[in-house]
Amino acid sequence: MTRSLPPAPRPLRYAGVAACAVVILYASVLEPGDGAATTLFGVGATVYLHFLAYGGLAGAIGYARLAADGRTLAAAAGTATLFGVIVELVQGTISYRTMSAFDVVVNGVGGVAGTLLWRGLAPLFGAERP
Repeated sequence: MTRSLPPAPRPLRYAGVAACAVVILYASVLEPGDGAATTLFGVGATVYLHFLAYGGLAGAIGYARLAADGRTLAAAAGTATLFGVIVELVQGTISYRTMSAFDVVVNGVGGVAGTLLWRGLAPLFGAERP
């Protein structure tokens, strides 16, 4: 007998996706300030932030769909990555921000990692996983 947690109502799950997207966009257009660049293990802190943000967005999309099949996971990672491309394009129009192809790559890797994490957690919420 497999026990699972009850998932949130569908509108709330999709509101979570929208909230993730809004927070990412808002953080991406803020003026970064003059603070010193921070690194962790020789990697810029923003790399970790991109990875976690887009991983969270992709995982939230999987949760909103309550599915963990390959097609849904690919769509979730692709959607998160596409959103990252759009955010980078927006940053290119802001004088104090810059576009970065590397950020898009990190966003995509984070999106894939987020979907894989969701795939592992999906059975806890009664989501289908082939």
